[in-house]
Amino acid sequence: MRRFVVLVVLLLPILLLAKLPPELNNSYILWLWENAKKEGGWIYTYGMPAIWANYGEIFGKFEEFFGIKQRDIDMGSAVVLARMTEENASKNDIADLKPAFAAELAKRGLTADYIPVDFHLIPEGQKGIDEKTKSVWIAAYKGTLGFMVNTQLVKQIPRTWKDLKNPAYKNLIVYLDPRATGTGVNTVEAIAYALTGDPYNFKPAIDFLKELHDMGLILTVDPKVSVAKWERGEAGIVINFDYNLLDWKEKNPHIPSVIVIPEDGTVASGGGVIIAKNAPHPYTARLFMEYLLRYGQKLYAKAFVSPIIPTVEIPEEVKAKFPPAEAYKKVVFIDYQKDAEISKDLQDYYSKVIK
Repeated sequence: MRRFVVLVVLLLPILLLAKLPPELNNSYILWLWENAKKEGGWIYTYGMPAIWANYGEIFGKFEEFFGIKQRDIDMGSAVVLARMTEENASKNDIADLKPAFAAELAKRGLTADYIPVDFHLIPEGQKGIDEKTKSVWIAAYKGTLGFMVNTQLVKQIPRTWKDLKNPAYKNLIVYLDPRATGTGVNTVEAIAYALTGDPYNFKPAIDFLKELHDMGLILTVDPKVSVAKWERGEAGIVINFDYNLLDWKEKNPHIPSVIVIPEDGTVASGGGVIIAKNAPHPYTARLFMEYLLRYGQKLYAKAFVSPIIPTVEIPEEVKAKFPPAEAYKKVVFIDYQKDAEISKDLQDYYSKVIK
């Protein structure tokens, strides 16, 4: 019996290593893992719920490979920024938030100074190291803002932002709150681009949203991502990034729907992922970041989320479910610095105009 126990103990590391895909089976990952094992087997995250950007599968595989469980508190980007500032980045390990806010956290010295091995593969403009604090931020994925339309509830499919101003859409439109979420801010910027050609000219866009509210077209303004109203058949038009819309459509085949990339213009944005400066589980956080940029990119791609690293291919069967390539012709990538400069004024104006 003692020999059997000894044999199992000796073989266990080999069995565990056999589960790791080739891109994770190297000495550096194993060194991070050895140190992560001493940190309790948990990773604490902000803004990374299972229904967002395929994080359910991403963290599921992370647990399968490394035995580390996730505990997430779901919140929008603005709340992540405020909370991590208040907590001195000491209560969570990893967070997902809009890149402008990720860069702001780095500027405040609240992200780790850890540079992932594949940092050099991330395109310029989608990563940063603050000159003063040396804190690091990255965008780990990207997406384009559009509509998901329930064709049972909506007979006239909107093809542009301006098309949303249709009395037939009474109590059917759902979008995310720009005071609480990065996606909400991006929604205003997309409308601004369509209306004025300038994503950062936010006042006409918020005035446009006010018109939709006054017409009674808005069902809810959600403070965090949710598909419950869609799944219950209450929402007719949901505004969000294409990766979420395509995933929700795939998971609800009983709801006849189409995905629309607005023809009058929209925005694309990266999804920021950062390591907290004073993370409770620092080695676990670093292990996850390496995993996310090496293996997790494939899992993003599997669920309609465009990987940030250009060499990662989206599977053909997934690509075929996207709107046609020509639908993305009038898309502009967010300038994160400008986004950061206008976000507070945008949120203040929104609060003033839309009660």
